[in-house]
Amino acid sequence: MNTTILIIEDNTEVRDFLRICLNTDYVILEAADGRAGWNTAVEELPGLIVTDVMMPEMNGNEFCRQLKNDARTSHIPVIMLTAQTSIDQQLEGLESGADVYLTKPFSVKVLQSYVKNLLRLKESQRQHFSQKIFLEPTQTEIGTVDKKFMDRLMEVIEINLNNPEFHVSTLAREVGMSTAVLYKKFNALTQTPIGEFIKSLRLKKAAQLLRNDKFNIAEVAWEVGFNDRKYFSKEFKKFFGQTPSEYING
Repeated sequence: MNTTILIIEDNTEVRDFLRICLNTDYVILEAADGRAGWNTAVEELPGLIVTDVMMPEMNGNEFCRQLKNDARTSHIPVIMLTAQTSIDQQLEGLESGADVYLTKPFSVKVLQSYVKNLLRLKESQRQHFSQKIFLEPTQTEIGTVDKKFMDRLMEVIEINLNNPEFHVSTLAREVGMSTAVLYKKFNALTQTPIGEFIKSLRLKKAAQLLRNDKFNIAEVAWEVGFNDRKYFSKEFKKFFGQTPSEYING
């Protein structure tokens, strides 16, 4: 599936030009002002955003600050386009959270190169984060807003590990997101379905309890939120390559 790019530009001709520059390789979403762009960003969570600075309703700097400070959207890279060329204006754009500040007129090839490089960097970070979160879920190296989001996520999951009624919808409500946005956000950070991640934490906790030798298998299953021992054993073997009994004996 092609990456989605959101273009926010109030000038119709420029917006059409940007779409033509990028629609060969990406799925393009469009918005004609900062407020509409914000609503689209929150709803769709695009892979990257290209935004103008001078726009009605909400300018590019305001939009970028809001985007980068909201847990739902903080991970999305932003290319800011502007006719403003002074150093102070460029600094304001970068300090608002823009990843790239590109002055008009710009080279189409330069824009396309920035898009490719930002998406490549994002994918590399995503793969690294995906590996790290399964090994050390509380020791993640990410930006402050995403770190707070992951800390809260882990806190809620750990509290509810033994609750068989705990589902992704419950987690979404606790972290203040819709279920759809939580799925997209977590996948954007980790390449992993959030439900699979929760299950992996349950099974790792189960392995820890089995090693402590204080509970039998049925009790361990219950302690990590499985109320069906057969299903627990099946998922445990799928994850660790051994049944719980084999794991204990091994």
